[in-house]
Amino acid sequence: MADVEADQATLSGAQATVLSTAVGLLLLLCSLRSVPLGERMVVVRRGRARLRGPGVVALLPFLDRGVRVPLGVRWYGVDRLEATTRDAVRVAVTAAATGTVQDPLRYATASNPDQAVEWVLESELRRRLAERDLAQLATAPLTGATELAAAVSARTAEWGVEIGDVQLGRVETRVDPSLVRWATSR
Repeated sequence: MADVEADQATLSGAQATVLSTAVGLLLLLCSLRSVPLGERMVVVRRGRARLRGPGVVALLPFLDRGVRVPLGVRWYGVDRLEATTRDAVRVAVTAAATGTVQDPLRYATASNPDQAVEWVLESELRRRLAERDLAQLATAPLTGATELAAAVSARTAEWGVEIGDVQLGRVETRVDPSLVRWATSR
C-alpha cells in the first residue's frame, strides 16, 4: 500500500513538472512579438520606455506594454475646413499632408498623436487662410505650402512627427449677394 502511494506521489510530481514546463513555454511563446522592418516597438515597463525592433521582441507578461509605431509615410487629411479669408469671405477647404514618425519614443508616449497632428494642421490652415484674400487663393493656392509644412512640423515635433508636404485640394465658397458685390467692386 505504501508503494502505491509513493508511485502516485512520484507521478503527481512528474505531472507538476510537465505542467509547469508547458505553462512556462506558453508564456514564452505569448511574450514574443515580431516587428517588421517598417515598424518599431516601444516597450514600456514601469514608466520607462525603450525602443526595440525590427525583429523578434520579447515582452514580459504583466510587466511590459508594447506599442507598435509605423515609420512609413502617413497621410493626414482635412475633409472640410470652414475658414474666413482676410477680406471676410467664408471658404471651405480640403487639404492633405504627408508626415513621418521621426521619434518613435515620443510618438508612442503621446496621447492620440495622429489626432493632434490633424488638429495642428487645421489650426495652421485657418491661420494661413486668414492672412490671404480670396483672389490670392484663386490664383496661387499652393503658395507658401513649404512654409505651412514647416510651421506644422515645428508644432508636431513634440509628438515625434515631421510633416513633409501640405497640399490644398479644393477651395469652395458660397455665391451670395455680398460675394457678388465684392467681386464687382474689384
